[in-house]
Amino acid sequence: MKIYKSLLIFFITFICLGNITACSQSKTAEKKFDFIMTAEDKKRLHKEEEKIALYLVNHYEDVKKIKFDKFHRGGFGIADSISVIVNDDSYIKPIIFNDGSERYSVDYDPSDFHLIKKKNSTELTSLDGIEVIYYEEK
Repeated sequence: MKIYKSLLIFFITFICLGNITACSQSKTAEKKFDFIMTAEDKKRLHKEEEKIALYLVNHYEDVKKIKFDKFHRGGFGIADSISVIVNDDSYIKPIIFNDGSERYSVDYDPSDFHLIKKKNSTELTSLDGIEVIYYEEK
């Protein structure tokens, strides 16, 4: 009976150590897959940020400052997205891009968004006079 008890304790210990090791390995594997931006990725993101900034300037009134806050790299079948803060007081939930369309969906919580949509959108092609803080510059 004593041998069975010892074997049971040994197996339980072995299983616990195996679980701890497996969890540790999965965390290291996740770190390996963290997104590291290459120069080409940064250039592509910068170009998308400029398009988004122009979209905001052309569709909303009194845009003075645009800060690209959080970038999320999409996975297989999921587009990239970026959060934007406009004029330090209007937070825009992640805007999806790289989905093949030139349209952007601006989602927000009304309590955190204070911009007024233009009745007639403009066709500006320059961000002169607008302070833009790009994601990779933070």
